[in-house]
Amino acid sequence: MMIDFHAHTFPSKIAEGVLQKLQKLSRSKPYTDGTTDGLRRSMDRAHIDVSILLPVMTNTGQVHKLNEAAARANEHWQETGLLSFGGMHPDTPDYRAELAHVQDMGLRGIKIHPAYQDTDFDDIRFLRIIDRASELGLIVLTHAGWDIGIPHHNYCTPQQIQHVMREIAPDKLVLAHMGGWSDWNAVEQELAGLPLYFDTAFSTGEIVAAPGTTRTPEESHNLNHAAFARLVRRHGTKRVLFATDSPWSDQKETLEFVQNAGFSEEELADLLGNNAQKLLGI
Repeated sequence: MMIDFHAHTFPSKIAEGVLQKLQKLSRSKPYTDGTTDGLRRSMDRAHIDVSILLPVMTNTGQVHKLNEAAARANEHWQETGLLSFGGMHPDTPDYRAELAHVQDMGLRGIKIHPAYQDTDFDDIRFLRIIDRASELGLIVLTHAGWDIGIPHHNYCTPQQIQHVMREIAPDKLVLAHMGGWSDWNAVEQELAGLPLYFDTAFSTGEIVAAPGTTRTPEESHNLNHAAFARLVRRHGTKRVLFATDSPWSDQKETLEFVQNAGFSEEELADLLGNNAQKLLGI
């Protein structure tokens, strides 16, 4: 089973507007129309069996509603190939009750986004959420490193991640973007080998500028094959999850990048699906 551990979709009525806003902010090109149908077409081209959908709650009023919508969508995930996580906002008033509700509905994890939620990763509000989610056996996936559209502050640094690991030691923590987008030297030195997971989302190859925007050469590169393979091996192939950040990376191109990075068939089987299956319990 091939699993993309990090993808996004939006309701059809708002998908076009959301993509226009985000590509202007990030100056990066989307590769689908942002809808579930668009993602499924992409999955078919790449022969991906399952994509994990990650909602991002930008205000507390979205949390309960979007978690319930995720649970409803998951009722047919084996047919659709789309399995959604829930999400949390650091200011959620009764986070313990909401996390219990997430678990009761059968959601396998939550997504948090320190940059979009304007809160440092090791803030006490996130610490409480991560601690309780871990007690409930939930996966916690966080945006890590810089955000491509928010250059003024890094809300999830290696130092903050180390702090969280010392305070809580969650056993199902996933750091998106290979441990910290655009901060990979520090990730390799300070996080590689810790008992947590990296996903590969939006971390490989070239960044293509969105129409009507420009990117300098220095802004147009993620990890190349050699740097990617070195970081994966330094962290451990059993602790890395194939992911794309669709629609912001092309699933087929990202898959081919990983397949051509010099890993053995056994290592590829772990990276592309086995690790995710074990973590998700599917």
